[in-house]
Amino acid sequence: MFKKSDVMKNPFKQEDNHSFLIPGLLIGAMFAGAITYLYIRKKSELKEAADELKSHAKDYLKKREGKLKKHKSDINDLEDIVG
Repeated sequence: MFKKSDVMKNPFKQEDNHSFLIPGLLIGAMFAGAITYLYIRKKSELKEAADELKSHAKDYLKKREGKLKKHKSDINDLEDIVG
């Protein structure tokens, strides 16, 4: 007549969920550690690349130093330059 599902459950009885809690926490800690490791590794790679670019940032100026010459003229030469 009455099924087991029809009987009222005891509201004070607690279910044992420790078998899911501990592995869940361990997996979460492993994922957090992996994400932290990948973040630090990527950050260090970006810093190394930026340092390399900074070291070569002004190389093009060194190549041009010898090529630029200042035009020297005297007041007497101004007539020839203008006219």
